[in-house]
Amino acid sequence: MKDEYKGIRGFFRRRQHPVKIIMYIAKYLWLLLIPLAKYLIATQFDFESWVKTNWVDILTLSVIFGYGILRWVFIYFEIEEDSIIAHTGYFGIEKTQVYFSEMSSMSLCQGYIFRLIGACTVYIDTDAKSIQSADIRLDISQKQAFRIYELATQKCRSKPKYIFNTQKRSLLIFSLLFSSTLSGMLLTLTFIYQAYRIVGREIEEEFLAKVNTQLEKMTLHIPKYLIVAALAVAGSWFVSFVSNLMRHWGFSCTRCADMLLISSGKGTKRRHIIMRERINYIDYQQSMLMKIFGICSVQVHCTGYGKRRLELSALVPITTNSSAETSVRLLMPNMPTVGYDVRTGLGDVRRFVTIPLLICMLPGALYEFLCRLIPRFEMVVKTIPDWKSALTNLAVISMVPLVWLVIVKVNAAFNTAVGFEGGHCMLSYCRYYRFHKASVRMDRISKIKITRNPFQRMNGTCHLYVYTSAEGSSRHVVRGLNYERLTAAMAKAGIIDP
Repeated sequence: MKDEYKGIRGFFRRRQHPVKIIMYIAKYLWLLLIPLAKYLIATQFDFESWVKTNWVDILTLSVIFGYGILRWVFIYFEIEEDSIIAHTGYFGIEKTQVYFSEMSSMSLCQGYIFRLIGACTVYIDTDAKSIQSADIRLDISQKQAFRIYELATQKCRSKPKYIFNTQKRSLLIFSLLFSSTLSGMLLTLTFIYQAYRIVGREIEEEFLAKVNTQLEKMTLHIPKYLIVAALAVAGSWFVSFVSNLMRHWGFSCTRCADMLLISSGKGTKRRHIIMRERINYIDYQQSMLMKIFGICSVQVHCTGYGKRRLELSALVPITTNSSAETSVRLLMPNMPTVGYDVRTGLGDVRRFVTIPLLICMLPGALYEFLCRLIPRFEMVVKTIPDWKSALTNLAVISMVPLVWLVIVKVNAAFNTAVGFEGGHCMLSYCRYYRFHKASVRMDRISKIKITRNPFQRMNGTCHLYVYTSAEGSSRHVVRGLNYERLTAAMAKAGIIDP
C-alpha cells in the first residue's frame, strides 16, 4: 500500500479532511473573526481604513490560520492491510500503530455537517492507553473511513451473521426512561456557552431580559422560583430525551465472527465495532418504573464504546425481562447462566432503608435547627406568607425523591445477590435509584474486596467490592451480604482460600 501515498495525491490521501484545520483553530477563531467582521461593517467596507485600524488582529488571525495548517500538515496516517498508523503530537513525532486484531473497539461518527462535506470521525481504542481519549482519533474523508471499517471487518465477509434490531416504539420508551435532566442541562449549557462565544454578551443580555419579562407575567399566582425550577427540569429532560432518541434511532446489532457490529443514529450516524473477547462485563439495568413494567436495558462495557460524552453503551437498548436473556444469547452465545450463591431478603430490609429514612428526616431537622439557631425564625416564617409558602413548597419538592429512594431501597433488599460459576461472577445490586445485574468475566476482574464496619461485624454482614479491568469508573458495590455465606461461596469458586 506504500505506492498509493506517493505524489501530491498521496500527500492529501494521508492527511485528515481539510475541515480539521478549522477544528484546530475554532476556539480561537471566533474571538477575532466576529469583532473584525463588526468593524468591517461599521466602516462600510472601507478595507484600507479597516486594515490600518485592525492590523494587529488581522496578523494574529493569520498566525492562527498558519498554526492550523501546520498541524494539519504534520499530523497524518497510513492504512495497512492489518493495522492503521497515526503520526500525531507536535510535528507528527508521536507514532501510534494499532493492529485491527488487537483493538477493543472502533467507532465511526458522522454528523449532519460532516455528511455534507464528506468527512467522518474515526475512534480506535485498545486496552492499553488513555481513559480520557481514544488511542487514535482521526477526522478523515468518508471514503478513507469506510475503507478502514472494511479492513477491520474483512473476516466477517464469509461468516454467518446474527442480527438484532430494535423496534422504533421500543426506542421511544428507552429514550423516555433513560433521559436525564442532568445530561440535558449539560447539553443546554454547552449550547448556551458556545452561542455566547459567537454572538457576544450584548445579545445574551437582551435575550435574558426578554425571558425575565415573560416570567414576571407568569408569576402573578405562582412563585417565580417554582416556574424557573420546573422549566429548567422539564426543558433539560426534553433536551436529553431528544438527544437519546436521535442517537439510538435505527439501532441494530450484528454478531459476526468474534465481533459485534452496531449501527445507530438519526442525526449523527454511528457505526461501532466491538471485539467480543475484549468485553469486560454485561450489565442489565432497570429503574424502579422499568421493574414495575417488566422491561430492562442491556449495556455492554468495552474499552472505547460509550466513551464519548453523554453516550450510552447499549447492547440491547430496551427489551422485556423475558426476552433479555434470549437477546443476549443471540449476541453473546458464550455467556453462561450463573445462579446466585448469596442473597438478601425480608430480614435485611431494615438495613437497606435505615439511611434513606434518616435522610427523609433532614428537611424537618433542618427547619428545627434553624428555629433553635436563629431567634424568632419560626415566628417570622409563620407571619410572612411568602416565606411560609416557599418553605412548604421546597419541603414537599425535596421529600418526593427521598421517599422514592426509600421505596427503591425496600425493593433493593429483595434484589441484591452474588453468584460465582463457569468463570463468571454475577452481581445484582442497586446503586442510587438504578438496579444493576452485571455478568463479569473472572479474568476481567482486577480486585475483589470485602469490608466490614463494627455494626456489620455484630450482625454478620459485609459489603463486596468488585473492580474490573476497564477504563473509567468500574467498581461494583454489593451491600448487606451475609459474610459467612459469601466467603464460603468465594472459597468454593477458588477465589479465596478455604
